Amino acid sequence: MSRDPYQGVRHALTIIPLIQARQGITIDELMVATGLDESQIRDELQSLVMLCGVPPYSPNNYVSLWIEERQIYIRFAEQFERPVRLVVPEALALLLALRRLDVREHPYRDAVRRLQDKIREALGPEASLELQKAEKAIRMGDHPGRGRVRQLRDAMAQCRELRITYWSAHRSALSKRVIQPYGMTEFGGDWYVVAHDSVRKKAVTFRVDRIRDAELLESEYEIPDDFDIQAWRDASDFTPAPGKTAARVLFRGMGARFAREQLPRRDVKDLPDGSLLARVPVRSEAWFISWLLPFGSDAEVIEPLDLRERVADTCRRILEFYDESPASA
Repeated sequence: MSRDPYQGVRHALTIIPLIQARQGITIDELMVATGLDESQIRDELQSLVMLCGVPPYSPNNYVSLWIEERQIYIRFAEQFERPVRLVVPEALALLLALRRLDVREHPYRDAVRRLQDKIREALGPEASLELQKAEKAIRMGDHPGRGRVRQLRDAMAQCRELRITYWSAHRSALSKRVIQPYGMTEFGGDWYVVAHDSVRKKAVTFRVDRIRDAELLESEYEIPDDFDIQAWRDASDFTPAPGKTAARVLFRGMGARFAREQLPRRDVKDLPDGSLLARVPVRSEAWFISWLLPFGSDAEVIEPLDLRERVADTCRRILEFYDESPASA
């Protein structure tokens, strides 16, 4: 599947309806309809179902794709053959997840808002009132880099320099510099901008939420013709090096099986009782906790101890919320 997550979603939203509407569509016909070549089609089909499923379920519990003599077929799980009937806790969980997407800048923001409206409309009047009370009881902060992301994109669109105040986590200090933004990317839940730095005299990566202040200047610049943000993502900036913050996590049961599939082989160790000890790079604390929580009781943070306590505290606060939630009253 494409390395660009948005491109992968676009391919999925194109390919799945085509196959569903024309069961037995040939690879050649799909190539013409999508503009992809045969190797790309086969790669997408092999990877597509991995967009579905959560542990301990396997992806083909939801979607099955197969090829017979160059003809492609798709089958959905039975629960997709009838309208989804959500109860209030299910609708609330979906809306909370979508609320986080609604404050992020991405190509599908309008689609997210339409989906939110459909979820609310699918509930009856009494359930809708209960849902509104539950939504009001939960406050979610805006993404810390949202306004800055927009400011950086405006600067790139106009090819104008920015004077920034930046906090360096490595030196634990603030510094002023002038940057020429080349491109932006998201990694591990954080936004990054690749820009030429007036201090280091070369292109470097800045984490957007560490930019404390930014001023748009009148001076202009040119983005190099050979700059490729995807190539930059593949470079060492986004590859955690040995010695950087990492957590040791013990996975058991189905969690061990799922973690074994997700993590690099070099970072995992199989234990005699079938459990798995893994080294998990912590790109950001928020990312790590959100990634770990779906494993439930099948995952235990061994170290560092401060991160173990923060995970435990997050779990306690989640339990307290459900104990006190208006939706459960």
